[in-house]
This record gives sequence, structure tokens and C-alpha cells, in this order.
Amino acid sequence: MNKKNIVEHLMDKTDGTNVYVKLMEDMEIAKMEINVARSMFNNVNDDKLIEVAIYSENVARKRYDYLLAIAREIGISVGYDYIIGKSIKIAE
Repeated sequence: MNKKNIVEHLMDKTDGTNVYVKLMEDMEIAKMEINVARSMFNNVNDDKLIEVAIYSENVARKRYDYLLAIAREIGISVGYDYIIGKSIKIAE
């Protein structure tokens, strides 16, 4: 199955809005994982842990890129309300 068929199958089997919400949540988690890996890279001294941090960031970036491609394919875009809402939650 290709990516388009998978997305279409998921949309047929679930409520469309739930897929959008889940996709956005997964993208937020992937961004957090990228930030955690960067923080780890900046705070470790052991060569093996540096390698782990680099690998972890690459994995999280690939996951984020994949989720972003799916979001673009099915036409998801975020508005200012979503961005402002997320910023307010971070500030609290």
C-alpha cells in the first residue's frame, strides 16, 4: 500500500476530525522529540550518548517530515487560532 491509500483507508474507517486532531498531536510530539534530542546533544559528554542524540533527532525529524507530508496531502493547515492557542498554553 502506498501512503495515499493508507490515508484514504484511515479516513474511511474513522471520523475525519479525529484523524486531523491525532495527526496534529503526533506532529507536536515529534517536535518535542526533536527538541529533547537537541537538548541531550548539548548536555552530554560521552561520545556514545552524542551518537544516540544525533540518531534520535534524525528519527524524530523523519517522523515529523512524514506526518507533515500526510497533512499536506490531505489538506490540513493551521490557522492563527491554533498557533495562538498553543502559544498561550506554553506561556502558562
